[in-house]
Amino acid sequence: MTIIQAIHFPADNLVCTRDHARTRFTFSEEMARFFDAHHLYTLTHAKKQHRLVQGTGWFEVGNHAVIEPFTSFLSGSYLCSMGAFSMTSSALPINTIVGRYTSIATGIYRLGGNHPTDRFTTSMLTYSRSVSAFEDYLQEKDQSFKTAGVDIPNYAPMVIGNDVWIGQDVKFVATGISVGNGAVIGAGSLVTKNVPPYAIVGGVPAKVIRYRFSPEIIAALEELQWWNYAYPDFQGIDGGTDIETFVEKVSSQVKQGQIEPFQPKALNLESFKEV
Repeated sequence: MTIIQAIHFPADNLVCTRDHARTRFTFSEEMARFFDAHHLYTLTHAKKQHRLVQGTGWFEVGNHAVIEPFTSFLSGSYLCSMGAFSMTSSALPINTIVGRYTSIATGIYRLGGNHPTDRFTTSMLTYSRSVSAFEDYLQEKDQSFKTAGVDIPNYAPMVIGNDVWIGQDVKFVATGISVGNGAVIGAGSLVTKNVPPYAIVGGVPAKVIRYRFSPEIIAALEELQWWNYAYPDFQGIDGGTDIETFVEKVSSQVKQGQIEPFQPKALNLESFKEV
């Protein structure tokens, strides 16, 4: 939970886990109405239309998922934890956690698991009993081989903060990555380490190129946590407002109680089961 708290997610009941448990649902007409009522989008510009109708006809919700309204799952059939006003054009692993106001391009995926490199072989035969080729050989020869577990945290969650932009075809290692608030990951990058808040990273492996703002502005944004609010509530702010003015005005409005945190009712697995 340390990662969750460090990234300042609005939801307080998120579960950061390697568990990939999920539940499958049929995308019926009744479910489509449920999506519409809770502002869950599967197409960018088409209200009350859903690509799942023409696709598989089913979708899966992570058993630990927390999903706020006004989120867009524009690819795949998996619904992971995601905050309001975020969108993904990639099918993310089911245990992924995404904050608010985040934009994720196409082709994003997590790499396969790592193998141990300090044994006589990197082959899965030393630690897995689920590979048919290995098990069939042992059975045919009436032999046995003792496997040993590995402590590599494969398939750990990608924890993506608020106001993050991930470019096309970015890859994440399988051992768990956290992306700080406000970060930008350049297209085609391979992310092997945690990404600091408001860093712009890129390359293979990805490295910090620069930061979006000065250290003072970044500190002010992290303290302000503006993503806890609905953007139309900001007074005197428009799409072109410079960052200094934004921080000054919104900080003042928050301190004076002129705006209230955006606290929509989030969905979880039980919400979908009730449909």
